[in-house]
Amino acid sequence: MKHHLKKLLRRCVAWTFGATGLRALFRSGRRGVPVLMFHNVGYPTETDYLPDHMKISEAKLSKLLRRLKRAGYRTLTVSQMVAELARGQIPGDAIALTFDDGYRDNHDVLLPILEKHGAVATVYVQTGPMKGQLNWLHHYFWVLHRIGPHELGGKLAGRIEKQHLAADLRSLPADAVEGEYQLKRLLKYEVRPEDRDLMLAAVFEELGGDDAALAAEVYLDPEACRALDQAGIEVGAHTVNHLVLSSLDAKHQRREIEGSLRDLESWLGHDIPAFAFPYGRTWDYDEHTLEILDELGFESSVTAMPGLNVPATSRLELLRFAVNQESDMAELMCEVDGVFDWFERRGLNLSVG
Repeated sequence: MKHHLKKLLRRCVAWTFGATGLRALFRSGRRGVPVLMFHNVGYPTETDYLPDHMKISEAKLSKLLRRLKRAGYRTLTVSQMVAELARGQIPGDAIALTFDDGYRDNHDVLLPILEKHGAVATVYVQTGPMKGQLNWLHHYFWVLHRIGPHELGGKLAGRIEKQHLAADLRSLPADAVEGEYQLKRLLKYEVRPEDRDLMLAAVFEELGGDDAALAAEVYLDPEACRALDQAGIEVGAHTVNHLVLSSLDAKHQRREIEGSLRDLESWLGHDIPAFAFPYGRTWDYDEHTLEILDELGFESSVTAMPGLNVPATSRLELLRFAVNQESDMAELMCEVDGVFDWFERRGLNLSVG
């Protein structure tokens, strides 16, 4: 009930201040820089299996870029934003765009859109798929797209030794959306990563999946990364296999982080200052992660936690607002202009993150 009430209040505020244009009154007092987080752009058939919350259409992204430009905003890469904040400045006319995971559509579809609108962005790349290695999440999404959460839960339950987890996998909520949410939570946080990865890989192969072929269809390759880099799009690291870093020991975390860093350095021929945490919630990384990032010389890292970035925001825990096809444009522009932040500072938290 509380969540629904917050959504209703948020929508009312967005309509009042966003749809009417009154949101512009808040811009002069905006206290930080927003970073927007996207994944896939467009709807190429090869990414049909990926969930809708990771996608935004070409038309909607173009509409957003037009609105931002009309409102007087300029786009920055994350490193450009960090440089401006490091000078103690809060640029009122700036916004940073980010795209996670390194999908091929970020080159084929996104790049022409950015060039058309004179915009820049940071693309965070996991490098394992460029070597033909898909992580568990892609096995999960690919299989889920074909057989749904309940059949998948049953297949996995038959392969797992821990009976309480097997029971949970067999008793997912009947609603498909709730069932999928619970299944993903179990696999992400409850099932031992080694067991999860092996089980999902086995089901993926059983249903005809091919790691190397799917990775080649869906992800950037080194040449496409170089093309983005040469076009002025920042390419950042996003680990090798997109694992929950807090679930790994420090040695394994370093392999994941440094592995993607060295891959990108060898492909692009220069330093890589930007990093994004896989999943990006505060519980998805730990103090070891931050120490490793600092030791490796990263100048920034982005989370998936909402909020505006100010000069005092930790450069290794920058905040972002998630955007997809279902995002309401009036609400999004209120985030960008700092309307919701203004209300939060006065005790009314309308954040949906």
